[in-house]
Amino acid sequence: MEANHYQYIKEQIEYYSSKPLREAIFYVVKNAIIEGVFLPGDRLTEDDIAQQFNCCRTPVREALRKLEQETIQGYGQKILPYHYP
Repeated sequence: MEANHYQYIKEQIEYYSSKPLREAIFYVVKNAIIEGVFLPGDRLTEDDIAQQFNCCRTPVREALRKLEQETIQGYGQKILPYHYP
C-alpha cells in the first residue's frame, strides 16, 4: 500500500470506530475506492488491510467478501478479489 493509502485509512478508522470491525473495514475500503484512493488495478491484500486495522484477517476477509458482492455506483463493475499466483 502507498503512503496516501495509510493516511486515508487512519483517518477513516477513527470515523467508523463505533461500528463492528468488519463493517468499519467494509466502509473504509468502499469509501477509499469511491474517492479514488484505491484505483482499479491496485492490490489490496488481507494482510495489508489487517495490519492497518491492527486486527486479524478474519474481519478483513468478511468485509472484502461483502465488497465482492456489491457493485459500486459509478463503477459498473464488481470488486474482484486478489488471488496470489
